[in-house]
Amino acid sequence: MNERMKKSGVFLSLYAIFVVVMVVLVSVNNKADLQLWMTSHNSVFADTFFHYFTYVGDWIPFAVAGILLFWSFRAAGFIVLSQLVSGMFSRLIKSLWNEPRPLLYFKEHYPNIQLHQVAGEHINLLHSFPSGHTITAFAFFMALTFFTKNRLWQVLCFVLALLVGFSRIYLQQHFAIDVLVGSLVGVLVTIGCKYIVDKFPIKWIDNSFFRLLNK
Repeated sequence: MNERMKKSGVFLSLYAIFVVVMVVLVSVNNKADLQLWMTSHNSVFADTFFHYFTYVGDWIPFAVAGILLFWSFRAAGFIVLSQLVSGMFSRLIKSLWNEPRPLLYFKEHYPNIQLHQVAGEHINLLHSFPSGHTITAFAFFMALTFFTKNRLWQVLCFVLALLVGFSRIYLQQHFAIDVLVGSLVGVLVTIGCKYIVDKFPIKWIDNSFFRLLNK
């Protein structure tokens, strides 16, 4: 397991800093105040960017896994596995804690405060905790780091995962605590999946469509 962690060391180091910062912010701030602060700087560009970029935490990982079948069954299969398992954890936790999302929360507790809303964005009202898109994004980008030692690639993976997480706050779909816990679920589940997969090596999974076609 140590070797696997070393391979993703840059991503995990950046992630550890992120967790510490988020824990501090969540601990010392009221969640409504923190939500208002984190969404206080908005623009037309940011509205458009996050409206579309948030889909990286939706169906994009499965599309990438489909493309990766031509390069490596192992990489594609691992991404799908981590997505399915993390998705099950997401549904389980959401069913246990049916927390109101920002729009409903502010309507109930701070009716005089108008949240910034992005045009065309459908905002959900329930099942806020944790953020499913954040789980998907961190599981996806964490999985990608296991297949390269390139440090810049790991930095890029972390930044992209972070942007998906922030998009959920910016779009008023989740609170900071939802994103923090979502990221933890995504990362930990992916590490666990990697450990299990490596315990049961399957020979054919090292093939790809390109290799099979060239035989």
